Amino acid sequence: MNTLYIEETACGVNRRKRTLWKKGGACLLSLVLAIGMMLQLTASAQAAVSCKSLCQAVLKETGGEGSLKYKSTKAKDFGGFSASDREKVSSLMYLCDEKEACSICVIKASSNSGAAELLKSLKAYKANNSSSDYLSDYSASEQKLFKNAVCGRKGKYVWYIAMSEKKSVNKKGQDVLKQKLS
Repeated sequence: MNTLYIEETACGVNRRKRTLWKKGGACLLSLVLAIGMMLQLTASAQAAVSCKSLCQAVLKETGGEGSLKYKSTKAKDFGGFSASDREKVSSLMYLCDEKEACSICVIKASSNSGAAELLKSLKAYKANNSSSDYLSDYSASEQKLFKNAVCGRKGKYVWYIAMSEKKSVNKKGQDVLKQKLS
């Protein structure tokens, strides 16, 4: 009689242990699946951000929709980069008017260090545009546009925005870029 009682108790304990293992395994599997789904959603959200979508957001924020006729995805078309700078570009969207005064250029660098170097080039480009002799070919309002351009960086993305004579408007475009890249 004692032997039967012990076997029944042992079976009951084993059943409880198996139930706990099943519940624990199910919880662990659910957790892994949930984390996987969150990572996939984050990756797809990042993939939705492109140089083109960022330019469109800047255009909308600065009121420049329809004013820029020329667009390019080639780094050689943007005058702010040397040949060695162009090698650091992963993707790019450049929009400008016919005189290349009013413009937006959003660049995704191939690395963070490449982005830092591209930002230095953009700052030099802005400084050169703001004080060079060739500015005499442009009207006073276009010269002001060059002087109030903004450039910046977040992660692998860098940008140059010259959409308005007012720096505050250009900064609004920059703020939208930063928000979209967060």
